[in-house]
Amino acid sequence: MESLLHKFYAASISIGLDGSMMVASTKVRVLLWGTIFCISASICLITWLLMRKKYTGKFAIACFILTLVIPVMVIPSVRKEYIHVSPTAITVESGEWYMPSKTVSPMSNIKNIYEIDAAGIIPGNLIGDPNINWHFTWIDGNSEIVELNEFFNAHRMVIAYYYKDRGYWLERLEDQITPTL
Repeated sequence: MESLLHKFYAASISIGLDGSMMVASTKVRVLLWGTIFCISASICLITWLLMRKKYTGKFAIACFILTLVIPVMVIPSVRKEYIHVSPTAITVESGEWYMPSKTVSPMSNIKNIYEIDAAGIIPGNLIGDPNINWHFTWIDGNSEIVELNEFFNAHRMVIAYYYKDRGYWLERLEDQITPTL
């Protein structure tokens, strides 16, 4: 079951010639959401065909109309979601087609990055896990807290190791918690 849930965050990770890394959404995610739509829509329509009574038929049609949110809102958002990581900036593009979101966090003159989790739970990168915040501190004393979206949260360890390998000081939640015996 866990391997199926991880497909909701499937990504292709590639390193460019300039040393930057691209974490992009894959066709597997789009196909999975399309499959969920087809299954849920067919269940609603079959229910409507079998139970055309006064309330159950209306409820089945209402559920079918609600499932149309998947191809109209979710699938276009999943198709274009990506994270571009470079030594100079992190660019995260996500959001719905009608309200796209692009966040650019500069990485020049960065002092440190550490993860914050208000809930106190170590996330397991599955659906429903809490979002994590990255706290950026620059050499000049400025700081910024960025809440990671679900796609970034699922791939945050890859991005963290990208920056650790390049000499940035980054403390993950897993590094902060020490086991007690």
